Amino acid sequence: MVTQFVLAGASLVLQAVAARFLGAEGFGHFVLIYGALVLGIALYTSWFGDALTVLDRFDPRVRAALLRSLILGGAMVSGAVAVFGNVFLDGRETAAAAAVAAAWVLNESVRRIYSARTAFWALASNDALGAAVTLATLTAFAVLGGRLTLTQMFCAMAIGYVGAAVLGAVRQPREELRNPGIRDAAVRDVAGFAAWRSLQAGVRPLSLLVSRVLVGSFGGATALAGVEAARLLLAPALTVANGSGSYFLSTFASRSTSGRAPRSRDAVRGAAVLGGAVIAVGVTAVALTEPLSRLLTGGEFDVDVRAVVGWALYTTVFAATLPMTSLATARRRSRFVFGLRALEMTCGLSVLAAVLTMNSAASWAAPYCLSAGGVITGLLLWAHLRRGDPQ
Repeated sequence: MVTQFVLAGASLVLQAVAARFLGAEGFGHFVLIYGALVLGIALYTSWFGDALTVLDRFDPRVRAALLRSLILGGAMVSGAVAVFGNVFLDGRETAAAAAVAAAWVLNESVRRIYSARTAFWALASNDALGAAVTLATLTAFAVLGGRLTLTQMFCAMAIGYVGAAVLGAVRQPREELRNPGIRDAAVRDVAGFAAWRSLQAGVRPLSLLVSRVLVGSFGGATALAGVEAARLLLAPALTVANGSGSYFLSTFASRSTSGRAPRSRDAVRGAAVLGGAVIAVGVTAVALTEPLSRLLTGGEFDVDVRAVVGWALYTTVFAATLPMTSLATARRRSRFVFGLRALEMTCGLSVLAAVLTMNSAASWAAPYCLSAGGVITGLLLWAHLRRGDPQ
């Protein structure tokens, strides 16, 4: 879990810098691009990383398929971010966003090797270095150029990801980096496992991205900035919860292959621990909303405490269902999980669109709408996993 705290801290500081120095419009554009980046990386890393963890990564044919995935994934994520960003960014900002996407894909590929090896302490140190490089670059931009720009934010992120990827690759055992070529690749085997898992992992970031577009369209950049600043107060808990999926998946997958198959109660136990930790962070964030929001935004725009409570609820529901999702994935039931998540997303976004249509000022309701159906999803997952428990 140490690496998740490193990621949470880096993500929090980076987005706090954006909220503090880019203004409401600049921060709104940043979170839209960041949401697109997170969606692209979620799709990619669930395809590449989960296949790397669960399948035999030393099989030459599997390795060839993974290498193809890296090349195509980097090109596709970078291209998609460029197309999305071109709608509301200028040329330099769009190019910088595309560079971040390519660098992030490369770094995530190296990170997932660490996860597959369960070398989490080494992963934490590597993440810390990447965060340090990013922040050092931002500091240099601020000292040399005055007020930070969106282009500089993206360039600093890209430099940090490339630095972390290079160091991470150098520190890997030689057999982990052996190049199998791209011929005779087991594309069908990897796709058969990873396709549904990738779609499943993309549901939640897609719902967040669409909700941001809806809030920005109905309420404007200032409303979007306020909702996202509220979410930022819960960012450490959300990042830790999201990143713990790698830990749970690796643990459940390794136990399944060692003859000690995990049971549904193991997932419930993990949900209780993770959900409890998130609740504690949420209560703290709500209690300290006023001083934290002033520190975060510098008074340039307001943060509604109702939105903070909503994001605390959203994060708790997400954290409580994540261990069960990981166990279902280890049992190769990603298609079932995808169906549940897709239904949950559709309901949440439909309710949000209806609320904003009736009252465009109700942007604070976004996290409540996105939480709709999460409890039912958790109960259905639990019942499904119980039926699949080993006798």
